Amino acid sequence: MKLDTIIRPRGNYLAALFAFILFFAGCSKGEEKTVPADGLLKEDSSMIKYPELAGTWYPGNEADLRSMIGGFMDRADVPTIDGRIVGIISPHAGLVHSGPTAAYGYKLFLDDIERYRGSTIIMIGPNHRNRGFSGISVWARGKWASPLGTTPIDEALADSILEELGDYGGFEKSIYRQENSLEVQLPFIQYVFGDDVKIVPILFGLQTLQASRALADILIEHSERKDIIIVASSDLSHYHDLGTANGLDAEFIDAVTKWDVDSLVSRLRSHRCEACGFGAVLTLMMSAAAFGADTAIGLNHSTSADGPSGDPSSVVGYFSGAFVDTTKGSSQKIERGQSKESPSDWEYSLTEKEKLYLLKLARKTIEDYVKNGVVYEPPKPDDPKLAEDGAVFVTLHREGMLRGCIGQMIPQGPLYLAVRDMAISAATRDHRFRPVSEDELDKIDIEISVLSPMHPIDDWHKIELGHHGVWLRKGYHSGVFLPQVGRETGWTLEMFLEELSSQKAGLPRNAYKDPDTKLFIFTVVEFDEPELGLK
Repeated sequence: MKLDTIIRPRGNYLAALFAFILFFAGCSKGEEKTVPADGLLKEDSSMIKYPELAGTWYPGNEADLRSMIGGFMDRADVPTIDGRIVGIISPHAGLVHSGPTAAYGYKLFLDDIERYRGSTIIMIGPNHRNRGFSGISVWARGKWASPLGTTPIDEALADSILEELGDYGGFEKSIYRQENSLEVQLPFIQYVFGDDVKIVPILFGLQTLQASRALADILIEHSERKDIIIVASSDLSHYHDLGTANGLDAEFIDAVTKWDVDSLVSRLRSHRCEACGFGAVLTLMMSAAAFGADTAIGLNHSTSADGPSGDPSSVVGYFSGAFVDTTKGSSQKIERGQSKESPSDWEYSLTEKEKLYLLKLARKTIEDYVKNGVVYEPPKPDDPKLAEDGAVFVTLHREGMLRGCIGQMIPQGPLYLAVRDMAISAATRDHRFRPVSEDELDKIDIEISVLSPMHPIDDWHKIELGHHGVWLRKGYHSGVFLPQVGRETGWTLEMFLEELSSQKAGLPRNAYKDPDTKLFIFTVVEFDEPELGLK
């Protein structure tokens, strides 16, 4: 890996140039061009997506663009790879800044181009600018154009991915508007592969671990195709001083080159590193082994400080890496890159509609029980997620103060019935409070916390304070703290676990360190009536 010499500005005549160029140093500071009023994209009936960033983020004419990329390729000193490239991580800022690093990944294909002729490149990136779509968008028709020409969509593969994504997928053209994460990859693809390539452009509307896993699982279904290459588009740290940026980026590169999905997720969550396209990177890491990769390598790291008029006080980080099938690690191909835990152990999600249903169910249940002593019998919901077994806590607040909280650690029946039962218990059976009275009903707010499955851990240091809830068990003693406790108390992790051991489980304060004590972590989807406009 290389970090090129920092180029510092010389003379005032560079100030204006720097002010202009910094617009294109990061993934979300590009100058937008005018888009026709009759549509969000310049596209015709054939679904040709014309370039929107040519002339700003990269040269707008073929000769200059080809010359720029050629220069980057000439200077990219890449290692000789003994094997097939399955996928690369590539940055996506203005090419004057990220282009030299992006060239490292694409140079690997250029140096062995006969192997890769006729490939389909699945480009995956984040949506930076256009909100309102939270799924995974697949552009499944037509062609994409740049000053270097047009490249067709692999429509059969794109259609298949789109169909298999189901509720996760769709085509939302608005999020492609002025989106640099994929557009700046296209000129490199066309320079290297010429006309002998197809693409499948995919954008995350909203990046989550669960969405990355869903997309990775679908890509794995196509892993028998050895002509597929995955390009994960991402920049790294954003707008820190050079020293801080290099430290953050080193954490990211370490997790990627160790091919450790869990470590990368943990580092991202705890802000030990940053990557605006982390969803694309995780998708590549989780699917590359199925395509034959057994080795992850780092190729180049740089920052915007290395470019023209680079300012080391506020930089963006760029990284190029590759996942390679060397045929030397075949015994590890299924295990490597796969999270050691099912994503459901770490992530759980509910739609706004599902949250509203559960809150309204809890409200009606409490009102019927408090007013009439009747246990509400709701019809079974059509939504399968609401009918699946689930563990839940229901918490009541009055004027910002706790008014009752009862829950389950282990699912004991369908989620919707668990909410009903825990709502009654929180209102009437929390021994710390008198039962809720009828005249209080309009004064209480209802909060629901739906728990992910429990995940056992062997080291308490793995707990992420404020993100993980913890269930502690030793013999007949047990206690639980929801993630909220870690966020709201100001405790350190050690204090959190000492209170859990003593206050909740009735054990010595250091019981969490006892080898006979079992620790389980979980995540929680929290939502309440005020948040969703019901109060």
